[in-house]
Amino acid sequence: MARQYEFRPAKAAQRMMIVDACRRLTAIAPLVEYQYVGFGGLEFIDFVEFHRGLGVPEMTSIERDTNMQHRLDFNKPYKSIRVLMGEAHDQLPQVDWTKLSIVWLDYTDLLTTDILRDIDYVVRSTQPGSVVIVTVNGAATKVPIPERLGNLRANLGNLVDDALTDKDMAGWGPTQVQRSILQATAHAAGRQAHGMPFRQLFNFHYADDAKMLTWGGITTSTSLDRTIDTCRFEDLHFIRTGDEPFEINVPVLTEKEIAYLETELVGTATSLPQIKGIPSTDVRAFAQVYRWRVGTR
Repeated sequence: MARQYEFRPAKAAQRMMIVDACRRLTAIAPLVEYQYVGFGGLEFIDFVEFHRGLGVPEMTSIERDTNMQHRLDFNKPYKSIRVLMGEAHDQLPQVDWTKLSIVWLDYTDLLTTDILRDIDYVVRSTQPGSVVIVTVNGAATKVPIPERLGNLRANLGNLVDDALTDKDMAGWGPTQVQRSILQATAHAAGRQAHGMPFRQLFNFHYADDAKMLTWGGITTSTSLDRTIDTCRFEDLHFIRTGDEPFEINVPVLTEKEIAYLETELVGTATSLPQIKGIPSTDVRAFAQVYRWRVGTR
């Protein structure tokens, strides 16, 4: 059976970008002092990447399908991974939050008030210098535009701006609404718990199948804020600190086309390379992600 990420190239590229960004946390503390908390699934792909890429030794996976416990225990790639069975809101309090953490709450669901409570809890509980990331469904896939606003309000109630109309729901409109609500929730939790608003670093849009939003950043405090500046996250072109998303689009190319484009892209400062028959939009999209694509040597 082929591994799942081979069918989700945008998700895989995003994962590698996040790992790349987390390497800059060394300005705050050695990476071995961080723990990783996430939703591993049967293949624990994130866990492998965060361990191999960062050397994070201590990891916790939260799994809500209690019928899968035996398979999860068999499939986990490292004995040291602690698996907590149950819903996230029940299991998050079992994590040792006195440690610096990289937390990725990788939901497949639409954003709900239950997920917002998880985010609020994690931002409040993590130590300043911890990274918190959340992935949710973009709330637009296969939902007709006239139903999208009602869909959001059913999940998020009065957190959805009354001024929004169906015109705001085209394309990635619902996803942008969800990002602003996530940001407001994390900002408030950060101010109350740590004295500083949460600092956004990630605002990814991608659509291997469904439209998905991955949003996140770093908890900070008045004493740590300048140290976080020295991480220079903004030097990475995919970092997003505001409303504008970084959209990941991995075009379908042959290995020969990929090899040629990689050869031409390295060191290119002005014009992009061209291949007859391949739209310039695909070349531009590839240039944005080629360093982080699955299969990169």
